[in-house]
Amino acid sequence: MRTCVELKGSISVAHKPSFSTAWGRVHGHDYIITASICRDGFHDVVVDAGEAGERLRELLSKMDGKYLASSAEQVDLPEEEVYVVPCNAAGLSGECLAKHIADLLGASWVRVCESGYGAPCFLYER
Repeated sequence: MRTCVELKGSISVAHKPSFSTAWGRVHGHDYIITASICRDGFHDVVVDAGEAGERLRELLSKMDGKYLASSAEQVDLPEEEVYVVPCNAAGLSGECLAKHIADLLGASWVRVCESGYGAPCFLYER
């Protein structure tokens, strides 16, 4: 049994996943992000949801409207237009984005979903 607090947010970003034969060009997404902070067992309070929500909003505001680059990618854009995510892929993947957000928030799991019916979601779980 676990007790969790789920937080949600969204961002609009661009990326170029060169590793993908289908989508290896610059394109954009509206991502819906769900992060969960959990503790084993039942707890009356897992975390201050207001503070955790603010940390998620602050993080997502740094990404929103930017080009998301993997750390393995060379980008020819002004620095203020790029947010770099630690990732060894040739372009940012949803998996790397989910892990990065989880690492920064100390979340138990993070789900990054592309908007739209039938669009994929990417999950990182500790």
